[in-house]
Amino acid sequence: MAAQGSASQLVLVTADGPQQRTTNSFGMDLVQEVARLLGSENIRSTRLGGDLTLWHAEDNPGRPRAGRPNPAASGLAAEYGAPPITGPAVITGPIMNNTIYPLDTDQAGRVTIRLRAGLGNRSPETAAPAAPADDCTRHSPCRELLAMPAAQRDSLLRLIPARSSDLGPDGIYVHLNDEVVALLVAMGPDESGRFQQAYPVLGHLTSRWNTSHADLIMRAIANMRRDDVVVEPYDQGEYSPLYVIADQGVSGVAQLVRLNELLGDDLPHGAIIGVPREHQIIAVPIRKARDLATIEPVLRLVHNVGSDALDRVSLDVHWFHQGRLHPLRAEMKNGQLEQIFPPDEFHQLIEQLPRD
Repeated sequence: MAAQGSASQLVLVTADGPQQRTTNSFGMDLVQEVARLLGSENIRSTRLGGDLTLWHAEDNPGRPRAGRPNPAASGLAAEYGAPPITGPAVITGPIMNNTIYPLDTDQAGRVTIRLRAGLGNRSPETAAPAAPADDCTRHSPCRELLAMPAAQRDSLLRLIPARSSDLGPDGIYVHLNDEVVALLVAMGPDESGRFQQAYPVLGHLTSRWNTSHADLIMRAIANMRRDDVVVEPYDQGEYSPLYVIADQGVSGVAQLVRLNELLGDDLPHGAIIGVPREHQIIAVPIRKARDLATIEPVLRLVHNVGSDALDRVSLDVHWFHQGRLHPLRAEMKNGQLEQIFPPDEFHQLIEQLPRD
């Protein structure tokens, strides 16, 4: 997200594909400019990797627009595990070398073609080759990935937790928030052949394997369903149960991508989440307004578990909703919850929750 007065390019993606229209947000708040273009204050975003973000509007917070999906925008979103998008969408980011000048129509066309090609939605006539110019079979992790027997490769795919700051330019992942992603890897032997190692699956390999990012992610999730994940519920009386989810395999907190399956709940209002360690998730489904009172005990539990953990993920408490992990930026004083700084959508959720 650009700060006030910064420059970010915007490319409009309509239902007919990327259009020859651009605007420059220089001198304007980026979110306000996106909202103006989309004609709605209810906007959501999907990170496309790097500094690129795909934005679209909703009828109401958490309620997609009615109508037919936007093929171009939905194709981009699907590569990162996001649901289909209805209506126009906007791509933002320093697309053209951080220039403050608007893209002309030819540049806009080339940029959107490159974006779609890089995300697996390529056409033979317009897309640049996905593989790098040199022979990637000599490089790790491509060397190890391409050496895996094709018949075994699909069964080796998993999602693992990773920091956004550690991502390379060609990784395939599900965006959880600005700090944490679920990175696609294939599990194979290390150089000694004795230990298992996670090799990131790079985007340019999808053309060699004749598949897409979204398909590989879905195969990884299917494999994660066979992993040994322990879900222990704890009764909280008048509140929803508190669940402790432990996965001692490689996926750990990346199991958040299928939280509703693990809890057996559609989670229409999301859940209060703690991720104190890489292999542990604390979750309280939000069903009624009173469940919000569990934020404080979850926060204390997160601090107790994660304060001294070497594999700490976060000491914050989060709102997990529609696949995104929103930090509540909770502040404690003398061991008690003092205040939180949730996103605007969370305030709107509070007004909508049943009170009974």
